[in-house]
Amino acid sequence: MSALDTLWALLTNPNISYLLLIAGVWCVVMAATIPGTLLPESGAVICLALAAVGLIHLQASLAGLGLIALALMLFLLEFRFAAHGAFLGSGTVAMVVGSLLLFRAQGPAEMALSWITVVFVTLLSTGAFSFFVYKGLGAQRLPVAQDPNRVVGARGVAHTDVNGQGTVYVAGEEWSAYADEAIPQGSRVTVVAREGLKVKVTLAGKNVE
Repeated sequence: MSALDTLWALLTNPNISYLLLIAGVWCVVMAATIPGTLLPESGAVICLALAAVGLIHLQASLAGLGLIALALMLFLLEFRFAAHGAFLGSGTVAMVVGSLLLFRAQGPAEMALSWITVVFVTLLSTGAFSFFVYKGLGAQRLPVAQDPNRVVGARGVAHTDVNGQGTVYVAGEEWSAYADEAIPQGSRVTVVAREGLKVKVTLAGKNVE
């Protein structure tokens, strides 16, 4: 058997096609949540393209594909809305049913999708999303690591003349600044307000009403 024949046998194996499909969809999810690296995007294109070969050859059920897509959407909804496991449980059921319906029960036994593969993928997907939801909820309970309003009241130095607009160095960072008076470069300043990424300053030691 040639290498091409071996590759074709692998791609048209329902278990391999199924694993490539799930891997491709997971890469899509990663690309949506962690954009910019191009690695999950590339993985999604490769896995889904290879999975399509087997899915088309094996005449995969549209109902099965739809239920698998629904399962992943439910997993994402659980992460987004933290429904205390309601979406997660529904997604698990949808994935099991969709996986079992994916390929028609016909042809030789070796062309059937293994229930062991279905159980493994379902448990792995459910466990992974449960972990992500747990970590996500834990992160929401953490205190804010850095309050941008901490800069109000801090003292710093004018890096440029602040004649209406300028730049100051406060709390270890450079800020765009403005003032109601002309402040010479090098003067000590006090931040009295913050508006987005810009701070309002006055000369240090000056009383602000």
